[in-house]
Amino acid sequence: MAIRKGYVDTRDGQIHYRYNEVGSDIPILFFHMTASSSASFESMMEALDGFRPMYAFDLPHYGQSFMPTAEPSYEYVADVLMEAIDNLGIGRFHCFGHHGGTNVSAQMAATHPDRVASIMLAGVTYPTMEESERNKVIIYDNPPDIRGSQAITAWTRVVKDCDTSPPVEPGAAFYPVPAEIYHRELIDTLMAGTEWHWGYRAVFKHNMPDVLALAKCPILLIAGRRDIVFFWHERAKMALPQAEVVERDGYGTYYCTFAGQDLAPFVKEFITRVS
Repeated sequence: MAIRKGYVDTRDGQIHYRYNEVGSDIPILFFHMTASSSASFESMMEALDGFRPMYAFDLPHYGQSFMPTAEPSYEYVADVLMEAIDNLGIGRFHCFGHHGGTNVSAQMAATHPDRVASIMLAGVTYPTMEESERNKVIIYDNPPDIRGSQAITAWTRVVKDCDTSPPVEPGAAFYPVPAEIYHRELIDTLMAGTEWHWGYRAVFKHNMPDVLALAKCPILLIAGRRDIVFFWHERAKMALPQAEVVERDGYGTYYCTFAGQDLAPFVKEFITRVS
């Protein structure tokens, strides 16, 4: 399989994306977490090669996409990405979102029900607005300086998010995140610049429970049981009894980032049945 790259114009700037157009029927569109990029879906795209056409987008502010001047919101991100999707000639599509990418998927399903065939939410962000206010403590600038403190700050964040802690119980399943993921996440965070947290600011303004309640398409909730937002996944599962669920022992926040071969069969089965 060859993953190709391209740019598509929008009114505010260019969106960078990865794609593999092998396959037929409704394509799958991937939306990444903060502060990653479309590179985080290469494992999934390789595992799903030939199943459906696939497009993974760098969200505004991240990867090789443009740096927006707009105040961060997932309403804005969804609008820009829909413009990109239209300009690529894509009609209906399935959404796969990871953490902040689940906000994009939910927003698209709520505002474009005729276009979104299903949404797959890996590590769904499902805070109450009160929790969002408390969680703003993780929003901090990371400006560059000549001592390189920005690299240390970014690395510290990546190490925390990559689930380096040991299993909670002796003998419990545990699949460590490969070193390559640490490396790539560090680079993506540094590329996002001083306001690498732009997407977090958008998450904490987005009323995800209300938005996701508007989604009428099939929903698949996905989570590694060691995901740092697994408690939000469980809350969403209770609030959305119609949703299908995949939960995997031993995996954490980066389950869909490096374990594509494990996750792909669940995605294939879900999409085949709901299409």
